[in-house]
Amino acid sequence: MNESAATYRPEPIERLTAAIRKRGDQYTVIRPKSAHELSDAAQAACGRRRGRRLLPQMFERRGRVTSLVACGGDGTFNLVARAARFADIPVGLLPMGRFNNIGRSLYTDLGAAACIKRIAGREVRLIDVGNVSGQPFFGAIGLGLIPHLTRMLADQKTPRLGMGWARVVGQAASKIEPKKLVVKVDAFRFEISPTLLNVNLLSHAGGLAMSPASLTDDRRAEIIFDVSVGHRELGTFARQLHSGKFLYGANVRLFRGSVITIQPIQGRTLYLDGELIELPTNLVEIKIDDKQLKVFQ
Repeated sequence: MNESAATYRPEPIERLTAAIRKRGDQYTVIRPKSAHELSDAAQAACGRRRGRRLLPQMFERRGRVTSLVACGGDGTFNLVARAARFADIPVGLLPMGRFNNIGRSLYTDLGAAACIKRIAGREVRLIDVGNVSGQPFFGAIGLGLIPHLTRMLADQKTPRLGMGWARVVGQAASKIEPKKLVVKVDAFRFEISPTLLNVNLLSHAGGLAMSPASLTDDRRAEIIFDVSVGHRELGTFARQLHSGKFLYGANVRLFRGSVITIQPIQGRTLYLDGELIELPTNLVEIKIDDKQLKVFQ
């Protein structure tokens, strides 16, 4: 559990543990103090590395770990899901982040009762996993607009209506200087200078449903980019996304592929499942892995 998550509350976790007890099952609640500790504790719980000092004393008496649950936002889910995938066990989600993009992509109901029912029910589905420069991701990565938008919205309320999304996306886009990129999607190579470039495995990123038709089980990602579109047009794009009426075409395009390379990108900020990362390399290669992730459905 990530107690510093934007919408963290202990009450849904208490309800979840009560549901697990009611089934006659056992659980261990882990409260890491940082993202690094959270990652280490999840890995240690699955036996991937030593880190017993991060786990409660009773942990080893409770037998083999059969699932993990992430209580937090997209970044928390990413770290917990990495460990679950290594151990080939399911991962559940109690969404407590700012945008909850992964949760919104996977589920129509993010209420605590619905989430607890999914986790306690233990029915599993598979979703795709991407890898970018050695880092797994499960929802989306992005350059340009989405990292900038994520920073902007950290200091203001998330828009509720389409016009609000149009305004903040237009503002974010107006502050971005498009730079030429060489992109290769499988065998297709092209040059663009986008303000927005996203690679999505799931539909949501930055609070927007960018690719509602995204498939989660076909081992292909969707790459979404604009073709020299101005900030006003991108604001309109956001408004139409919010209303579910946008159709990709000439100005904002959507391609699909299993291996995607993008260059040059050194010094730019990458959005990865809600986290912002400064890129030290000049090329990123995104591959969709053969091994998928088990999630409770």
